[in-house]
Amino acid sequence: MTFPYFAVGESGYLWAPTLVLIGMYAVRYVVFAGFAYALGYRRGMADRRHKLQPSMPTAAQLRREIAYSAVAVAVFGLINVVLVVLGALPHTLLYGNVARHGWMWFVLSIPAALVLHDTYFYWMHRLLHRRVVFGIVHRVHHLSTNPTPWTAYSFHPIESVVQAGAVVLIIFVLPMHPLALIIFQTVSTAVNVYGHCGYELYPPHWSRHWLGRWINTSVAHNTHHATARHNYGLYFLFWDRWMGTLDPDYDRRYAECRRPQIDPPRTVAFPDRRRQRTSPQDPGCVRASRAITCMRSGVVPGGKNATWRPSRSGR
Repeated sequence: MTFPYFAVGESGYLWAPTLVLIGMYAVRYVVFAGFAYALGYRRGMADRRHKLQPSMPTAAQLRREIAYSAVAVAVFGLINVVLVVLGALPHTLLYGNVARHGWMWFVLSIPAALVLHDTYFYWMHRLLHRRVVFGIVHRVHHLSTNPTPWTAYSFHPIESVVQAGAVVLIIFVLPMHPLALIIFQTVSTAVNVYGHCGYELYPPHWSRHWLGRWINTSVAHNTHHATARHNYGLYFLFWDRWMGTLDPDYDRRYAECRRPQIDPPRTVAFPDRRRQRTSPQDPGCVRASRAITCMRSGVVPGGKNATWRPSRSGR
């Protein structure tokens, strides 16, 4: 089996596969993020009793996220253009014929790419949370303390380049068929949107399950956005557990957010994108923990008018 777009690229018509890839980035993102937004945020479709943070995003937040996402998609596409123009594709480990490595490796290369990407993402993410780098680059992503599906690609352009570096690394160190690469990137986009969607999809007790304890969840990443600390992984929690950066209250927080609700939650807004406020109706909730103690109640850490900042250590 020979992948046609890759064969075209090898024959010298380099812009065709580049345009295809640019279109794939845009369509794939709009399909996943748009579908998740329609289910979770459109009036009449969403069951907001299960939303991790009950307040809904403002129109300004959505416009900002979509604008930065559009820039990110353009950057991802331009990275492909750069690789093509520089003549780098023949020097990668991409291959066009499945028979070259067999169907077994075709399948295994996808989880292998996920593990490699998760490792790259974790350490890159820790670096982005260093104080200086955070203020210049990563703060754009963290303006969304209450993330939505459109937060997934809401990056500063510099961070978009850094994020795209993961795929560049993968194709230079891991033999991959282009179709396997597309499947990997599709899974990556789906997981990214899920992590920012604001709803938890895994079952109760998943965080304590023998397999689930190693898998990243929307609860974990939502906590990361609300506190700007802990939970730096993308697909897995291996590195967070090994390096001691997993939220100490993760299991309790997951159980709390998966607890069935009878009454609709109280909505508490985040009026200032750089500051987070507690609910005056529930002052004791924050005192019980430095992190979010109850995302369902809309309470966030730091007390009234507290400003969140990344730690110097990146933890």
